[in-house]
Amino acid sequence: MRQPSYETQTVQHPNPLARYAHRARLGVALALASRLAPPQGQVVDFGAADGRFLHRLGERRPDLRRVAVEPFRPIAYPFIRIRAALEQLPDGEADLLTAFEVLEHLTPGELADFIRQARRVSRPGASLLVSVPVMQGLALPLKELSRALLYRRRSDYRLGELLRGLAGLPVTRATNVRASHKGFDHRLMRQTLAEAFAIEARRLSPLPWLPWWMNSQVFWQLGL
Repeated sequence: MRQPSYETQTVQHPNPLARYAHRARLGVALALASRLAPPQGQVVDFGAADGRFLHRLGERRPDLRRVAVEPFRPIAYPFIRIRAALEQLPDGEADLLTAFEVLEHLTPGELADFIRQARRVSRPGASLLVSVPVMQGLALPLKELSRALLYRRRSDYRLGELLRGLAGLPVTRATNVRASHKGFDHRLMRQTLAEAFAIEARRLSPLPWLPWWMNSQVFWQLGL
């Protein structure tokens, strides 16, 4: 299977709609993190990818210390501390913990471990900022068409599953959650996170004035 670069999959996506959605998501992440991070605070980004978010955040907020938790991709920017796992961080290390477009790729056991580690590494009063994709509603067929063209392969969804997802109904989750968004339901993720944290705010992207089923991503600000 073709494997485009992370940049091509996101902010330089050849599909203008997908490119707009990813750039809007990055903009929302930067705006929210800039507001939530306290002066001279430390931001820990779980699943930091190439480090673009932390780099851009540092441009906006040069007072912040930044830690990338990223076991798979090289960080492309200087002045960012790198760790392979949250377990490598001391207790109470983070004033703001972020996890953008990564929790949907965790197994239930890994998600439970992330929640435990998030509590451990965060200081009292810290915030957790999360975004996950919306894989139901009107964006689903557009995402699957774009993904099929980018990776030059067929969609993971059968026609009946695609129609169920379009209608907002449950679809069986992919066996390999690392490589597929199929069947991911942000509503179930919200339930899981709400059992562990206080949900303080929600933000939809890229069109926050429209309902979730007409958007591509959802952000939650969580109290730890």
